[in-house]
Amino acid sequence: MALNYKKCPKCGSKNSIKIIYGMPSFKLFQEAEAGKVRLGGCCIIEGGPEYHCKDCSNEWNREQVLDTAYDQIKGLKASVGGYFSGYYHVTIDLTNLKTTWLFNEGGSEETSTRSIRTKIAEEFIKCLKEIDLLNWKAKYVEPGICDGTQWGIEIITGGRTIRKYGSNKFPEEWKQFCKMIKRITGKEFR
Repeated sequence: MALNYKKCPKCGSKNSIKIIYGMPSFKLFQEAEAGKVRLGGCCIIEGGPEYHCKDCSNEWNREQVLDTAYDQIKGLKASVGGYFSGYYHVTIDLTNLKTTWLFNEGGSEETSTRSIRTKIAEEFIKCLKEIDLLNWKAKYVEPGICDGTQWGIEIITGGRTIRKYGSNKFPEEWKQFCKMIKRITGKEFR
C-alpha cells in the first residue's frame, strides 16, 4: 500500500490540491484562480502544509498522513518459515495489548503468549514507521526457486487488512522487522 498523501486525513476526501510556496508566476496565479493549486505564500515554512482539502478546508503535510496511517494500526500478524526450518507465526494485538507467538517444526509446536504495556505498543508503532512498513511492496518473489523461505504480514487497521508477502526475497528492512518482532514477543522470529 503506497500511502495516498492527497487524501484528506480529516474527512477522507480525495478532492485536494497541492499548496505551492514561493513567488508565483503568471501561469501559477491562473491555476490558483482556477482552483487547481493553492498559493501558500512566499516564505517556505518547514513542516508547513503541503495539501488543501477543497471539501473541508483542512491543510496537512506528508508527515501528518504518515502519523494518521500508523495510528490506525490495531494489530499485526506475521509468519515466516520454510520446509526445513519450521514456521514462526506471530499475532500482535495492539488493542488488547497481547502477543501470541507460535513455532511449528516437524509436527512439534511451541507457543507463548505475552502481555505488553501501552508504552511498548507505542514504541512498536514508532518502529514500524521507521522501517516504512506501510510502503513496502505487496509482494517480493524471487523467480525460479521452488523451495526456500516464505513470509507474510497482515497489517490490521480500523478499516481494512493490508497484506504483504514474499518467497525467497525480502524487503531491505526485513532484519530490522524480525528484531522488532523478537523484542515485542520475547521470542525468536527469523
